[in-house]
Amino acid sequence: MTFKELFSQFSFAEISPAFLNLWQTNEPKLAGQLDLDKWERIYQKVQALEAKSSPYYIRLGWRWETCSPMIDMNCSVYDKADNHLDCPMACYPSWSEIAGMEVVVEKDIVITPQELVAGLLWEITYFGGTEEIAQKNMDRTFHGGTK
Repeated sequence: MTFKELFSQFSFAEISPAFLNLWQTNEPKLAGQLDLDKWERIYQKVQALEAKSSPYYIRLGWRWETCSPMIDMNCSVYDKADNHLDCPMACYPSWSEIAGMEVVVEKDIVITPQELVAGLLWEITYFGGTEEIAQKNMDRTFHGGTK
């Protein structure tokens, strides 16, 4: 199933308990400050992404709790042709391509579909709530950019 197909199955209200759990586990100091109305708008924009074809797929190696995308590489983008790791999903530059990617979950991971979607939302917005903000934050983080 593709990222977009997964996101089309649930409203934000259906995934918000799992999303809040990720924040409470991974960023407990910030969890109480979340603006859930803002996150619902972000979720709806992610749901509305136009899915583009991609030579890559997303593989979830383990759950997000206590993981950092830059360190643990638990949710990453792989090449369909040779299964070569490309990058963490959080760093992939095209959200429309992400929307069109198949999502593969390792067989030994126990995760509900709602938890999967919440984790994918966590991952895609790791650097910012829009593709443009995320790209600017990645440039600043990895390349010292100030734009």
